[in-house]
Amino acid sequence: MSPYWQNQSCDPFTSPSNPCTLGNYVDYTVNISSPHDVSHALHFAQKHNIRVVIKNTGHDYIGKSTGKGSLGLWTHNMKHMSFLNYSSTEYTGPAMKMGAGVQAFEAYTTAAAHGLRIVGGSCATVGLSGGFLQGGGHSLLSSMHGMAADQILEWEVVTANGTHLIASPTENKDLYWALSGGGGGTYGVVISVIVKAFKDGVVGGAFLQINKTGTTDDKFWKGVEEFFAWVPDMVDSGSTALFSLSNTSFVVIPLTAPGKSEDEVKGLLQPFLSKITKLGVPINASITSFPTYFEHFDHYLGPLPYGLPFINIVDVSIGGRLIPRRVLENTTSNLDFVEALKLSVYPGGNYQTGGVALNAAHSVAGNHPSSNAVLPAWRDSLVQILAFAPWDFKASLSSNLAGDDYLNQVTVPALTAVAPDSGAYLNEANLQQNHWKSAFYGANYDRLRRIKKTYDPQDLFFANTAVGSEAWTQDGDGRLCRSA
Repeated sequence: MSPYWQNQSCDPFTSPSNPCTLGNYVDYTVNISSPHDVSHALHFAQKHNIRVVIKNTGHDYIGKSTGKGSLGLWTHNMKHMSFLNYSSTEYTGPAMKMGAGVQAFEAYTTAAAHGLRIVGGSCATVGLSGGFLQGGGHSLLSSMHGMAADQILEWEVVTANGTHLIASPTENKDLYWALSGGGGGTYGVVISVIVKAFKDGVVGGAFLQINKTGTTDDKFWKGVEEFFAWVPDMVDSGSTALFSLSNTSFVVIPLTAPGKSEDEVKGLLQPFLSKITKLGVPINASITSFPTYFEHFDHYLGPLPYGLPFINIVDVSIGGRLIPRRVLENTTSNLDFVEALKLSVYPGGNYQTGGVALNAAHSVAGNHPSSNAVLPAWRDSLVQILAFAPWDFKASLSSNLAGDDYLNQVTVPALTAVAPDSGAYLNEANLQQNHWKSAFYGANYDRLRRIKKTYDPQDLFFANTAVGSEAWTQDGDGRLCRSA
């Protein structure tokens, strides 16, 4: 998922005559199986002044899980899962404990076997305990329960000095706050996490597709505009929608409506579908309702374990923006937003845009602004836009970087102009993001930096655009040099 960081140093797409070198990959990796392994690896790295990288699956666009000349801490095989009746001042009810290597499909399958569901990502192979949860984590269930980070009850973590501890709202609560939304790879090495689990039940769903074929360009884009005007009502019903957009089609796959029957989903869709019908724009729509979330997920984003190929997005550069409710609820600003979307797909080819429509407000999550470090802009945003520029593994780096430049010089600035006071999702972002501290962390950055200094005073943990990363500068060989 990180072609830029692979740097064509050793991949199956280059000429067999090209030398195969490690490039940006780590030099050595410790296969972590316990907190003891982490402590020893960290002591070794500090004793010998070696760069450290934390990695589970490598679902990572911004290069946090690799580093030239470094020692890798590989948490992928920590697959233990268990269920418990959790009780604290913050929450009483079913919960799931997951090791740092557990992936979404494993968690969903195991939870479903216990009649439960958890708030996780739409990509079935992503590791949950790492960057996903630590970066906030949006979900098909977010309009019902909030962000994935809102479900965290406690962390098990090893800090830079090798200390093994628990972080919760009552124990090491500053570290708990930072880990829960403040970004991965920078405060410590997570061993496991405990999250809320919810009783599984009926989930309604839908697939929608509008094609430019058979209609006019103006009507097609008017249909897209009507969708986003409808989003506030849709998400306020507890539903979410994953969508993708090209210059020829707009697809929703899926609409997720927890607790809704097929008839209730039809009722939810009716205002939007009636406007599309009135426009005379052809639309393909199918509606479902499954007894469980697991069956809904497997139907639309399966088959599990690996899921749909288009969800595992590997051959692109990306960039994005969070779009606030106020933009969608105002006719003029919603039109400006759609104009920015046009620019995102204007080059044609594989230039596409995707995203999720959701409502992760504190009123939905059942918490308050001081509960965790999730970027505050998520709380009044209803759409996360993720724009894609194609990456051709067989082409030159310079030609691929031209697409990356289009994202950062055209698409993202246009989206930012629509929502200048918003932000961007740090887990799905571009290294060239302007003003990354405010975009990824907002008003939380200074507090996050102080907490990092408490638990990692020497800034051992470095990751691109992570809190505290400004303490280091990478030289041409990947070495970290102290910034002035």
